[in-house]
Amino acid sequence: MDLTSRLLHNYDQILIYGAKGWVGRSAVDLLARNLKHVHKNQILLIGSKTELGSNVNLPIDVYSANDAKELFGKRILFLNAAYLRRDKLSEMKSEEYEKKIKEIIQFALDLIRTGKVKTFVNLSSGLASQGSFENLHLITDPYAKAKIRDESLLSSLCNSEQIQFINCRIYAMTGRFVNEFKNLALTSFIGQAVKKPYSIRVKSPTTMRTYIDAVDLVEVLFSLALTGKNYQIDSGGVLTSLGDLADEVSKAVNGSKVDKPEKFEKSPDYFGDFLAFNKLAVECGVNLKNLCEQVTESFKAFL
Repeated sequence: MDLTSRLLHNYDQILIYGAKGWVGRSAVDLLARNLKHVHKNQILLIGSKTELGSNVNLPIDVYSANDAKELFGKRILFLNAAYLRRDKLSEMKSEEYEKKIKEIIQFALDLIRTGKVKTFVNLSSGLASQGSFENLHLITDPYAKAKIRDESLLSSLCNSEQIQFINCRIYAMTGRFVNEFKNLALTSFIGQAVKKPYSIRVKSPTTMRTYIDAVDLVEVLFSLALTGKNYQIDSGGVLTSLGDLADEVSKAVNGSKVDKPEKFEKSPDYFGDFLAFNKLAVECGVNLKNLCEQVTESFKAFL
């Protein structure tokens, strides 16, 4: 039995909150492989506004949080992929940013309290490892602060409502649905490789990061949902240096080259317990894409 069928055997409805984002689209792509077996509203997509038909560029209609209220099922698998990216802080004041994030998460909190959610899968950030809810007042980064707060709120509420809770702190993702092209090393490297002078500049080639394809990430998280157990995990995938990542991107573009400075100020490494995640992926029967495959998929976002 395919994953979509297994999920819909265990849940009345799969709800993807933030359906038009990077992870949201990846989740839809994973589930859509078997849409012919899905009845109306068994998969409910929620975005910032209602978009019906082909205009949404997804195989299923998208509803606003308000319009979706009449469509909720009972045993819901909730994927919380709705958020404001960190780069939005350059466009608004931190107070406005924090207000909007609270508005976004309130929908999830309200739905949990209805008793209709069976499993809650929360996408957090590696930055949440910077502190705890108890020392939240010491955190100055609004994005990290919000992630730490929301992890705690959601975990506590799910525990009190006896809802399975899976929290995954994401460090770095790849994939065909990447939608951030300015502030990520991977998309910066691809952008440089395909434009004259076709040279990729790597400021800190020895910095280490882990990369995972977003579709693979969702497949593992949905597979873990079927275990009925709670999880607090970091995203996994391939551990690589930024220099090696640039080399992999360069291989995909004939004539491109990589410029690595001999002297540089090393930026911080950024990865969590990726081996634990990778072990879970094996147990779930999910074959994670290697770095070459991830780069190939990510190039599709530029077409």
